[in-house]
Amino acid sequence: MGEGLEETLEFLKVETSKCIYCGFCEPVCPTLPFGRHRGYGPRGRVFSARLVALDGKATEGDLESLYSCLLCGACMEVCPARIDIVSVVREARALITGMNRL
Repeated sequence: MGEGLEETLEFLKVETSKCIYCGFCEPVCPTLPFGRHRGYGPRGRVFSARLVALDGKATEGDLESLYSCLLCGACMEVCPARIDIVSVVREARALITGMNRL
């Protein structure tokens, strides 16, 4: 594991652990109404990113959740835990891309 990978994993673990799954982010997410499950919202994306960081693998559901995000940041405006959800999604995508290269 490279230093960049270790930093990404640590960022994802710390940032996603802040989520209390309150749901305040969901009403402002433009993609949640069009998704097949809650993973299409910020809360589900944070959960998927955490699983990817902890397990080192991504399921099809994780991929759908993380790659359906528009990265608009609307969720961050209302998040009481001040999670940087846009960076969480970006870093999780980067981690998945790196895992696919191994």
